[in-house]
Amino acid sequence: MRSCISIIKFMWLMIVLNMLTGCWDIKEVQDMNYITAIGIDQEDGNFIVYTQMMDFSSVAKSESGKTDKPVQVWTSKTSGKTFDMAINAMYNSAQVRTSWSHVSCILISNNVLKSNVLTKLDTIGRYQEIRMTPWVYGTEESIEHLFNVPAFFNLSPLNTLAHEPAEEYKQRSYILPLRYFDFMSLMTEPATTVLLPSLSVDNKTWSLNQKENPKLTINGVFAISKGVSKGLFTNDKLTGLRWLETSTKRSPLPITNKNGEYAGVVVLTKPKVRKKLDIVNGIPKYRVHVKLHGNVVEALNDLNKTQLEKLVASEVRDEILATFKNGVAVDTDLYSLEHVLFKKDTHLWKNINKSSAQPIDPDTLATVHVEVHLDHAGMKLLHHHNGPITPDAQYETDY
Repeated sequence: MRSCISIIKFMWLMIVLNMLTGCWDIKEVQDMNYITAIGIDQEDGNFIVYTQMMDFSSVAKSESGKTDKPVQVWTSKTSGKTFDMAINAMYNSAQVRTSWSHVSCILISNNVLKSNVLTKLDTIGRYQEIRMTPWVYGTEESIEHLFNVPAFFNLSPLNTLAHEPAEEYKQRSYILPLRYFDFMSLMTEPATTVLLPSLSVDNKTWSLNQKENPKLTINGVFAISKGVSKGLFTNDKLTGLRWLETSTKRSPLPITNKNGEYAGVVVLTKPKVRKKLDIVNGIPKYRVHVKLHGNVVEALNDLNKTQLEKLVASEVRDEILATFKNGVAVDTDLYSLEHVLFKKDTHLWKNINKSSAQPIDPDTLATVHVEVHLDHAGMKLLHHHNGPITPDAQYETDY
């Protein structure tokens, strides 16, 4: 008898334990709204918040990795006196619970970047569902339009540049993509210019059935200093930026000969950069040394290896200087040289910032020293002369 009671008690215990392991508050995927991107704008003193949302069942790939029909994308637009009030206004018509844990893109309009950027983005850092890993961009274009630019092959917007720029950057390194946690870290670092990639739409490159097929592109950077944007620098103003960015994986460079004719194209990789500081009569002067390796992908003239390396070194040096001057023209330190002074001589940096003197002027960058080693020329050979070049005085720029 006692054994039967014990068995019954054990069975009831197992039933109760199984009930305790149930997920009583679980939400099915179809019962949630998943936000994938946030856009922030300002109009007439109000915050305008855009969101991008998609059906996650369309994100799951078939065996071919593609779908037969275009992915549906929903966007919302709400306004409020603060960023959080604008977000809460969206809940009025959201129908079901909204999840923010899948946000992978944050898009900030030029209007927001003009003043007090950190204050305006305060809500994002406080809300626990939004991670610190989304890619962050600035833009001068319509955020709603950017959120509706299609991907290739009817894939989801998660397969566009806004949500995954890293792979394209590995193939052609020009403007470094920026994660939100890096953005916030740089924004709070003294004497640093934050280079926020600018997202735009390319309507000319691609077509589908002989009709324009717009695609996302990065057309430059917003240079932000002391929490305020100094404006948009387009790609043509930033040719030297990649050579001082140690994250550069692979970047092509067309080279010209002394007659101004194209001599070929090289691909340069993984720059090693050293920034040195000299104090001359109480004024900071900077010396930059860049070492690059690369390979020849196109040779249009009969030049040997040493001649090509000289031309490439000269071209890289010219691009570095041109980009620096483009920044100085609007009082912007695109290379964050001032940060070197901040780390080496904080007292002098404070004195310069307190005075009327500009921390950066055309004479601040005293020397640019470029060293190039072309390791191979693909499946063809180049004429070789005395190994790789070691730059001499003529490839340093003093001014």
